Amino acid sequence: MFGIQQAIPSLLGRRLLITILAFSTVVTLFATVIILLLDYKRDVSIIQEHQKRIQEVYLKQLSLDLWEFDLPGVELKLQGLLNYPENDYVYVVLKGGEKMAHGNPEKQAYSELIDYELIYEGRNIGTLFIQVNYGYLYDRLLEKTISILITQFFKTFIVSLFILIIVHQMITKHLHKMARFARDLTFESLDKTLELKRQRQNDELQVVTDSLNLMSNNLKKELEHRVVIEQQLIEDRAKLAELNVELENKVNERTTELRQTNSELSVALDNVNAMIGQLQETQKQLVIREKMLATGGMVVGLAHELNTPIGICKTSISAISDFVDTIKTDVKNNQLSKNSLNSALDDIMALTHMSESNIDRITGLIETFKELSVSQECETLTEIDIASFLDEFSSWARSRLTPNISLTVTCRRTVTLETFATSLQKVLQSLIDNAATHAFNEGDTGRIYLNVEVNNTERSLNIAVSDDGRGIHEEDRQRIFEPFFTTRRNQGGLGLGLNIIYNLVTQALGGTIECLDSPYGGICFNITLPLDLRTKKSK
Repeated sequence: MFGIQQAIPSLLGRRLLITILAFSTVVTLFATVIILLLDYKRDVSIIQEHQKRIQEVYLKQLSLDLWEFDLPGVELKLQGLLNYPENDYVYVVLKGGEKMAHGNPEKQAYSELIDYELIYEGRNIGTLFIQVNYGYLYDRLLEKTISILITQFFKTFIVSLFILIIVHQMITKHLHKMARFARDLTFESLDKTLELKRQRQNDELQVVTDSLNLMSNNLKKELEHRVVIEQQLIEDRAKLAELNVELENKVNERTTELRQTNSELSVALDNVNAMIGQLQETQKQLVIREKMLATGGMVVGLAHELNTPIGICKTSISAISDFVDTIKTDVKNNQLSKNSLNSALDDIMALTHMSESNIDRITGLIETFKELSVSQECETLTEIDIASFLDEFSSWARSRLTPNISLTVTCRRTVTLETFATSLQKVLQSLIDNAATHAFNEGDTGRIYLNVEVNNTERSLNIAVSDDGRGIHEEDRQRIFEPFFTTRRNQGGLGLGLNIIYNLVTQALGGTIECLDSPYGGICFNITLPLDLRTKKSK
């Protein structure tokens, strides 16, 4: 009736009914509790008001009646106190022990006995006892609770059924129809259209209905399109079969050609391997030749440097021998004079000094040449604090520079460096001396910069020795580390200083060195050293 039978079996309808009932029940319980609390507070306040009235009115009258022994008046007032619904039992106890009572003396579960002293003109003449029963309040609240709950339950149930019927008529039955339409939708029924038995409205149900009809129409179009595509695929497969036959023929032809080409490539590869072997042999010979040329250049340079002082020494010794022969001849012929002897001795002394000077030069050349081997047999690896090392080194290095040349040392971070400290000091001092000698003209003011940075990622130390001097030509820079290469040969330069520095850095200190343009205008020698030389050497 009214769609109830159709609405109740609906899962959505049952959920809606249960939800409404549950929510209404909670709201009803909450509202009932609030109402009962308000009623209880009101009733309690009424009882308190009654007791207050008893204190203000009845106590004085009872005290007067008892003092005047007006017992009928006392009885009448006790009966009047029973007119209050909460008073079950009242009685008066006089000083002499006499007792006057009215009401039911049986004490109830929620009773409370209240006593009031009866005083007349400052004299205590007795005590009034009133048994107050709160049970009637709880009984009335219980009845009211049951009444509210039953009334609200039936009202909520009826309203929920009414809402359920409305929801079923407006929504649920249409949803069932949509579900059946979607469930029964097949390729054969794509021409069918979903229509709801209701007036067309622009609501969600109509949107879903239009969407289902649109989906059906799109499926129909997609099916027709697929039929066309399948027909096209059949035709394409036929063409593909023909192309496969042609492709197989071409593959066979190409395979034959590739086999012939592979055979030719195999022969060519054998020839290439033979050529590579010849090239490797040629490379070895070229390396040996380059080493011999480098050694020969070094020997020629050393011979050139030694020939001049040796020639001077030889000439001096020959001249000294001639002077000695002359003196012997003059002595033998008794022709030696004091002046000629002094003159000959002066010449011999000058030639001796000249020979000693050139012998010292030869000795220095030999010592310098020995340094090219860079041996650390007498030096041990030590750990140095780079900041402290630079402080001591900079003080010592500045003392060797002329006043017109300054040295600036920068070290943003300090780190412990494991290396050959003496070799490192020799490299830095040689670079500073080289800059002071070659970067500036005599009398010019210049600056030398020593910048140190730490690279923790690569565990390395970067040292840059720069100047703001006149720089060096590019063609000279390419040969700057070669032995016996110098731009000051006419001024006594040997060309071994930077070669010794190169050997110390690359062999002794295990690092690299390169010559770059200086950011200050001159040139920069950039050195990279490992922080742990012992670890690097062990690898």
